[in-house]
Amino acid sequence: MNIKTLLIGLAGGIVVFLTGFLIYGILMMEYFSSNIPSYPGLMKDPMEIWAIAVGNIIWGITMSYIIQITGIKSGVKGALTGALIFFLFSLGMNIVSYSQYNLYNLPVSLIDAICMAILGASSGALIGWLYERTSS
Repeated sequence: MNIKTLLIGLAGGIVVFLTGFLIYGILMMEYFSSNIPSYPGLMKDPMEIWAIAVGNIIWGITMSYIIQITGIKSGVKGALTGALIFFLFSLGMNIVSYSQYNLYNLPVSLIDAICMAILGASSGALIGWLYERTSS
């Protein structure tokens, strides 16, 4: 991994953060809050926004690394790759969580994976486009 991969990953992580705020913080907030049980102490108030940002930057760097090693240099291919990776990873984690915790039901797990696919598509599109623009 080189500096270019890290910088493009940082940009991708910022897109994940902003898209996540739009999807989870605005558009789907009511759906998730009404479909996930509430336990005393489960939700932090206020949330640790810095930790959300760091996690999203890690996602961006991971996506940048995957796109870099696969040689993708296109926004469209980056979007498709990002959507697939985020969807599969999220669905896998959600189903494992479903098996262990009384937090998500299966429909919420699927909706969350679809939301994550949108995050992956948005960051993957930017990352693929940036690799296309900076390829030499």
